[in-house]
Amino acid sequence: MKRILYTLFLLFLILGNAIAQNQNYSCNLGFVYEISNSKSWGNNEPVIIDITPGSPAERAGLQLHDIILSINGRGTFLQNSQTIRGWFDENPTSVRLAIRNLHHSFREIEFAKDCRHINAIDEARLAPVFSFYSLEDVQNRRFVIPIRTTTNDEALFYDYRTFAFAPSSEGIAALDARINAIFIRVLTQRGLVYDPIDPDFVIQTHYSYQPNPSFDPNSPTFGTYNPVWRFDTRHNRMVRIPVYDPAQAIRITDVAFILEFGYQIFDRRFFEPGQSALIWEGEVREQLSAHYSLLDYLELNLPLIFKKYPYPGNKSFAQYQLRQIRYNYTGIGYNLSDLRTVVSVDRDSPAAIAGILPDDEILSIQGKPLNHRNANQLNEGYRRFIAETMSLRDPSTRFTDSSGFVDNMFWDISRYAEVARAIADHRRYRAVFSYLFNFNQYIDWETPRTLNIEVNRDGNRIFFEVTPLILTSSQIMVN
Repeated sequence: MKRILYTLFLLFLILGNAIAQNQNYSCNLGFVYEISNSKSWGNNEPVIIDITPGSPAERAGLQLHDIILSINGRGTFLQNSQTIRGWFDENPTSVRLAIRNLHHSFREIEFAKDCRHINAIDEARLAPVFSFYSLEDVQNRRFVIPIRTTTNDEALFYDYRTFAFAPSSEGIAALDARINAIFIRVLTQRGLVYDPIDPDFVIQTHYSYQPNPSFDPNSPTFGTYNPVWRFDTRHNRMVRIPVYDPAQAIRITDVAFILEFGYQIFDRRFFEPGQSALIWEGEVREQLSAHYSLLDYLELNLPLIFKKYPYPGNKSFAQYQLRQIRYNYTGIGYNLSDLRTVVSVDRDSPAAIAGILPDDEILSIQGKPLNHRNANQLNEGYRRFIAETMSLRDPSTRFTDSSGFVDNMFWDISRYAEVARAIADHRRYRAVFSYLFNFNQYIDWETPRTLNIEVNRDGNRIFFEVTPLILTSSQIMVN
């Protein structure tokens, strides 16, 4: 229950304390950067290392590992952190950047900063707090792939735009062609162009897939290890695969197969004759608990492996963090001191279009009363809900989240109706904020397209029908 108690403690802090400031709104960039010390990618320039899900920066197309070339028209090369922070603070509500990445040598974008009322908590922040209503939609997970990376500091990776493949040996040409097809899909999605005639670099692969002669299916420890989940970029979801966690000690008799895969990237354009042409190398060695073909492995894992390029981070392994959120957005900002009070309504949002105003007092959402003024009442119902509905979850989906809580599980699909009935018991569980996920049957069996919101405005009870937007953000960060 460590994660649950932490979440509830966080909720108490968020909802139980008002913020005293003079200004009504505060703004931040919506992203985090660091000054790069990589000679091959953004050396002595800011590089994006984190983006707030759903922020204006993400909606404007800012991407992880983008190099910031200029801020409001001023070049960033060799500028210190204090100067760069000052430039970001010049305009309190917006910022104009020139960026470089694998898609663009130079691109300018301008976007609003991530601004919100200082006394408000919005739905993007409420959804993670109430994630146990729908872990299927709100996840924060980590996983590791044992990738060893070698780079050439003399290569400038933003100069490489086109690629091709080294010739294959006759006996493995068919398999190489299928592996190359996966590479083409992955690299073109990253902004590179396949050019077999005149490429900037060529890719050469090597691989091995062997049964382990020491494998013992009757080993007493076989099947006792933690499951391994990795992100499927094709279907935007985590999937369980038959590999062992590289952070766990595994008995050799429990390893069924050993898979090794590596790729090397050789310069074809920018290095002088006689210089070393190898600019990048990645190698992975996985221990498998069951058969998992090389092609199936690469279909899932190569997009993740190649996320190390061109900003490798840790060169001994790759640690990934998934931040995924999907929720109903109305645009209501709830008062931190009293959740019943609307403190802000986003401009042109579904709530604004419906007619909800700041200072409205929300009485109910979807018939569930919002009748608790403080976090303690809300916490009590939410904690009871988590504990008493654990039996309705599917143990085969168990995973450990980024905070270390091990009993995260999706709902059992055969018991969706029971879950919906439990959530409807507002007297026991006070599940008013389940509306954030009620596009799912296990939240509301009818899955309505609109939300009925009842408010008190100057002593008058008014009913609004709000058509929310389903907002989705999914980010994979790697170090």
